Amino acid sequence: MTHRGAWFLLLLATYPWLLGADLLSSSMATWGLSFFISGAVIVTPCRRLKRWQCVLFAASIGFLYEAMRPIPDGSVALVLVFLAIYVNSYRSLVRSASHVLYAAITINAVVTLTWVTIAHLQCAPASSVDTFTFLYLATLQVSLSAILAALLISPISTAQNWVMDAIGLPVADITA
Repeated sequence: MTHRGAWFLLLLATYPWLLGADLLSSSMATWGLSFFISGAVIVTPCRRLKRWQCVLFAASIGFLYEAMRPIPDGSVALVLVFLAIYVNSYRSLVRSASHVLYAAITINAVVTLTWVTIAHLQCAPASSVDTFTFLYLATLQVSLSAILAALLISPISTAQNWVMDAIGLPVADITA
């Protein structure tokens, strides 16, 4: 039996990580760097929550994280929802720690690339940023995002698993 509010309790447990990333992003804003961990925080819950809970969790993470970002509302949340549905559909592939790491890096990089691209397209008419500069900044941002996902997936996953174990959320059936 799964708990209906498990996604919300996970959101509360995950919020300090998102707040830390927001504070780091704010402090590094003058350098043009943003710290993305929203992709890394959805992998572990997708292994244990039902699909509708994963969708609510991913959408909440997306809207909470992008609230202060200069991009169209819902774009990161929509990408996170699609990625959460995909990961939840293939739970059997993210059973090992190495696959969770690969999934976290990939999802975090995709979310970052989405954000950077949308931000660039939104600012393109107003700025004269050339393609080379955009590619350089996008590569830098995606690389930072991948490194952060690799470094933080273990403590984030541990905290999320602790919360899911504490509320008695069973490991999801692979066929579900």
